[in-house]
Amino acid sequence: MEPSALRTYMALFTFLLFFQTIKADSTFNPGEIKSRFETMECIVQPRYNTTVEGYIKKYLSWDARLASKILGRAATYFPIFEDYLQEHDLPQDLKFLAVLESALNPKATSPVGAVGLWQFMATTGKGYGLTINSEIDERSCPHNSTEAAMNYLSKAYERFGSWELALASYNCGAGNISRAMKRARTDDYWKLVQFLPRETRSFVPAFLAVAYIANYYHLHEINPDFPNLDMQLTEAVKVFDDIDFPTIAAVTGLPVEIVKELNPAFKKDKVPASENGYYVLLPRRVTAGLNEYLGLLRPDNGTTSEMPELPAVVDTSAYLPDEYYFSSTYKVAEGDKLSELGTIFKCSRHSLRAWNNLTSDRLKKGEELTVWFPKELVHFLPQEADVVALPAIMQGEAALEKQAFREEREIPGKLKMKSLKTIKPLSGQAKSQNGKNTAKKAPPTNAEKNQDPGFIYYQLQRNESLLDVAEQFPGVTLQNIMDWNEFSAKKPPMPGILVKIKKQTPGPAEK
Repeated sequence: MEPSALRTYMALFTFLLFFQTIKADSTFNPGEIKSRFETMECIVQPRYNTTVEGYIKKYLSWDARLASKILGRAATYFPIFEDYLQEHDLPQDLKFLAVLESALNPKATSPVGAVGLWQFMATTGKGYGLTINSEIDERSCPHNSTEAAMNYLSKAYERFGSWELALASYNCGAGNISRAMKRARTDDYWKLVQFLPRETRSFVPAFLAVAYIANYYHLHEINPDFPNLDMQLTEAVKVFDDIDFPTIAAVTGLPVEIVKELNPAFKKDKVPASENGYYVLLPRRVTAGLNEYLGLLRPDNGTTSEMPELPAVVDTSAYLPDEYYFSSTYKVAEGDKLSELGTIFKCSRHSLRAWNNLTSDRLKKGEELTVWFPKELVHFLPQEADVVALPAIMQGEAALEKQAFREEREIPGKLKMKSLKTIKPLSGQAKSQNGKNTAKKAPPTNAEKNQDPGFIYYQLQRNESLLDVAEQFPGVTLQNIMDWNEFSAKKPPMPGILVKIKKQTPGPAEK
C-alpha cells in the first residue's frame, strides 16, 4: 500500500498474476483482445493503450503453473472480499486490487515491511484498527485486513469521487493525488497521470489488465488450480478465549497444518484471549464443532461445564478432503440469480462460477449447475443425527422434490435428511388447530418489555441459520430478517438471540 512497497510488488508479482498454459502468441490476438477489453464492464472505464496491452501480454506469457495457483487462490479469498464489498456497498471489481497487491497471498511480505493480502504497512494498518503485536498480525487476517481495505477505499472514493483516483491513492497516498490534481488543474486521472509518481502511472492500467484476465482467462487456455473444497467453503468463527491450534484441530478433526494455513495472522499457533475476539477461519463443515466447544468454555447459563476429553489430532496423511463432499445438480429456473442461489446453497457466487466455468453471473433457464455439499457436519458434542439440509430446489442425483425437503429421508450413499426444526414463538403465541390462541400468556420478562409491539420475536437455536427462519414465514426473505434486525457480517446473529419478524407474517404455528 505504501509507494515503496507497492513499487516492489508491482515488479515482483506482475509475472505472477495470470499466465498462459501455452505460448502467448497462440492466443494473443491484439485485435480480439482490444474488442473484448473495450466492451468489458469495469468500475474503471476501459481505455486500451500500449501500457494495458503490454501488461496483458506479459500476464499471458509466463509460467502457467503459477498463474493457475493464483487463480485458484481466488476461490478461497474472493468470496470473503465479495461479502465485505457488498456490506460496504462498494463495487465488486475492487477485489482485483488484492491481486495486484499480494497475488492473493495472505503471508506476502514486501522488503519494506508491507504485509498481507492488501499490503498494509504497520503504521497504516494500526491506523485502520488492525492489531499488530508479538502474538497476532491482523494484516494477514483475510477478514480484518479486508475490512481495513474497504474503509480506506471508501474514504478515498468519498474524497476524490473517482475510482481511478481512489485506486491510484491506494498506491501512492492521498497527498500525492491531491498535489497532482493541483498541478494539473484537473481531477481527470488520465490527464493528471503524468504528475503522479512513476510507479503509480501504470497502476490503473495494470488493474484494468487484471480485470481483463479475470473475465476472459478461459479464452487464453488458463486452467485455475483450485484448492480442495475445505479451502473454498470456509467460515469465520469469532473466538474470545485463549485456545491453541492443536486444540482447534482436535475439536474439528482437522490437521494442525490446515488450521495454520487458513490462519496465518496468529504468530504462535494459538488464539490469544481478547474482549473483542479474533476471527478464526475454518472449513464451514467443521465450525459447528468449534462453536460447541467454545460454548462449553462460556456456557450460556454461567455455570461451569465438565469438558469432554479431546480426541487425538488427525494426522495429515489421514486428511482426505475430497472424501468429505459430494456434488449435486440444480437446473436453473426462470428468474434465478446467482447471488440468491449462493445464499440458498450456502456458498458464494464466485464458487458457483468456478465450479461451473461460468464467465459471468448471467444464467440461462434450463442450464445445469454443479453444487458441492459436505457429506456431514463435524460436531464436538453428541448429536441426534449428522444432518445436512440439502436445499429443496436441488435436482439431479439427490432427486429431491420440493415438498420432500422437510421430510426425513435417506439419500443413498450421501446424507440423511430430516425435517427442519420449528422455532417456537415466545410469549404464549402458540395456537391450536382452529387458529385460536390457547396458550396462557406468561408474565413479561424484562427483555419482553423492551420488545417492539410491531414484531414477533423468535429465539435462534444453535446450528440454525437465518435462512431456516425465513423459510418458515411465507413472503419473508433472508434480506428482510437481516434488515429488521440490523444483522451484518460485523454483527452476526448468535444462538439464543431474539430474531424480530414483522407482524402480519404467518408463523409456523399458523401454517
